[in-house]
Amino acid sequence: MSLPNDNLGSRFESQRLSQFVETLTIDDQRALSRLLNRWGKKDQRQTPREKCSIITEYVFEDRQCKGLIKNISPYGAYIKSQDVFAVNTVIHQSFFFPNFEIPIRSNSRIVWIGSDGFGVQFDSLQPD
Repeated sequence: MSLPNDNLGSRFESQRLSQFVETLTIDDQRALSRLLNRWGKKDQRQTPREKCSIITEYVFEDRQCKGLIKNISPYGAYIKSQDVFAVNTVIHQSFFFPNFEIPIRSNSRIVWIGSDGFGVQFDSLQPD
């Protein structure tokens, strides 16, 4: 019986990770374990995010960009985008909530980067 390619790839990556961890000192393994435990608990947000599909425009260093807000809360959002920024970059964004005529503007700080977008924390939200 053969395994699907995905399982072979996962098994290979798991084996490589195990080999890497085995090369670490005991103190480094403990530090890595503590880091992973904290990282697993890190995604506990103050309020849950709501799924959405809202076009947002944002400016960074006089460069006009567009993205798609895929989920949002009063404190932040996930923006699907092809643009690449560094963590802690501040963008100036605006977007419309459905059925609202007034745009929402925000100075937003990028707090994490994903493969197809980034997460922002709203530093300030104000209607136009």
